[in-house]
Amino acid sequence: MTATIDQVSEKTFDYIIIGGGTSGLTLATRLSEDPALSILILEAGADNLNDPAILTPAAYGSHFGNPSYDWAFKTEPQANVNGRSVPWPRGKGLGGSSAINFFQYHLANKGDYDAIEKLGNPGWNWELFKKYQLKTETFIEPEVKDQSINYDLAHHGNEGPLTVSHALTLSGLEKPFNDSLVKFGILPAPEPNTGTWLSPLTIHPKNRIRSYAANSYYTLASSRQNLTVLTGAHVVRLESRKDGNLLTATGVTFIYDKQTHLVKVGREVVLSSGAILDPQILELSGIGDKKLLEKHNIEVKLDLPGVGSNIQEHVFFTATHEIREDKKEEVQTFDNLHDPVEREKQIALFQKEGKGLLGLAINIMAFVPLSQLSPDSDTIYTQLKKTVDEGIASGKYSSLQRKQYRLQLEALKRGSPNCEIILVQGAPAIPGLAKPGKKYGAFYLLLNHPFSRGSIHIKSADPIDYPAIDPHYFEEEYDIHLLIELFKFSRRLAKTEPLQSYLLDEVHPGPECQTDEQIADFIKTYLVTTYHTIGSCSLLPLEDGGVVDTKLKVYNTTNIRVVDVSILPLHIGAHLQATAFTIGEIAADIIKGNV
Repeated sequence: MTATIDQVSEKTFDYIIIGGGTSGLTLATRLSEDPALSILILEAGADNLNDPAILTPAAYGSHFGNPSYDWAFKTEPQANVNGRSVPWPRGKGLGGSSAINFFQYHLANKGDYDAIEKLGNPGWNWELFKKYQLKTETFIEPEVKDQSINYDLAHHGNEGPLTVSHALTLSGLEKPFNDSLVKFGILPAPEPNTGTWLSPLTIHPKNRIRSYAANSYYTLASSRQNLTVLTGAHVVRLESRKDGNLLTATGVTFIYDKQTHLVKVGREVVLSSGAILDPQILELSGIGDKKLLEKHNIEVKLDLPGVGSNIQEHVFFTATHEIREDKKEEVQTFDNLHDPVEREKQIALFQKEGKGLLGLAINIMAFVPLSQLSPDSDTIYTQLKKTVDEGIASGKYSSLQRKQYRLQLEALKRGSPNCEIILVQGAPAIPGLAKPGKKYGAFYLLLNHPFSRGSIHIKSADPIDYPAIDPHYFEEEYDIHLLIELFKFSRRLAKTEPLQSYLLDEVHPGPECQTDEQIADFIKTYLVTTYHTIGSCSLLPLEDGGVVDTKLKVYNTTNIRVVDVSILPLHIGAHLQATAFTIGEIAADIIKGNV
């Protein structure tokens, strides 16, 4: 039930979950299946339930910068991206980022999850993630029949709370994209993703609405008397006591309607606030790097230097082409939605029949290894390995980085996909780029396995202050070199039939951008986050900077866990939504004693 402050303040709950987002609502739903347990969710945002701005698929992207839905974080100025402070949107409100994301729903390839186990986490591997991912979803086979839609029912669940399917409308660019990639040896992919494919999506094909944590998991549990949700509750810190060398949480202090309140915990506190806010809450609670806490006059409850470190983030930039005039009638793009009259027509068509432009989705993608991207892949790999070896020899890298980089090098060597190409049906939102009456296709070019490592730490002891987000973009030069090669590949792809027959010459950045230096400057000017931050509360051995153990319990605590994608210790080649739901499912069974 949705609570009033009087039902929460000074009360005691068995489990307090901080954050009603993707993983948090999944966990709360599963724990509340036991009527003997009392569960409280503290969510800083609003409930936003039944909000058309969230439920309408075509509204994606409109939430960014709106404080009703988005935390609207920004990075610290980044020296290696021309001094820019890059926006980092994140979902605020019940459902978290699953309420405002771009719907993609898939796991990464097997090797990415097995790497988590190789970093010192027995049992955390592909088999674990795949088993629990199947619990999250009910997959509905698409009514649209097209050879571009490639899926395997063995990789999908049929009894989970979340509805997953494919796009209701195809654009006409799917097959040309796939057929052109085949000529580079990049083949249509069986699931999971290695190759070219159309991503499954969290859009209900019958109701034609977004399926997300709040209207899938939470609706299963919202009528349960043992589940309490308080929205508008901004957590300040965990209260705790020290028992010998172990820290025990006793309650949570939070701000509600500008007043400070305390709620007590009977069993456990679980942080599910995401990779940006989890480290802030821990540090404000006196759990983190001793030097940082002392700098901000915070009592050190637990010296845990790994909190807020090991940050890794997917990034992308775009290369845009105009659709040829003779192909405009064959291709559907989002560009027509800029016309208010056409937009109203399309809204009516979608609501009535589920057809038209609003049934399109950002789902045309390929996951590609370095070896297929660049004719210079051997040279790039050799130089990268030399740089890593020299960094290890000189003591530049931590013990964790040494282990991570060896795994990343092994993945590159065996041809694991480390980059992603998405063909988006329409011009990106760059002022002045799209011209009336024109249609566009844009390559979104993503780096999924960066070598650069960043941090997220508090700036002050004020819980309202946003933390300092410093991803250290391109601190390792390989990251930008790889994106340069990916950009060059997109140009070769655009000149390959049959895609060449659909695309005119590139309009952004355009033909004047030729040298590696020019390309690098373009990337730095237009680089965007992919909203996929991980690592700030890493699942790792303590000696490697770990924050949580294999039971997701914060080291040297008796009853504090972290349950969201911040636990991932090494980035994966996938959009993170499916992994976030899966982590919630795994955590529930860990707490129940089933894992």
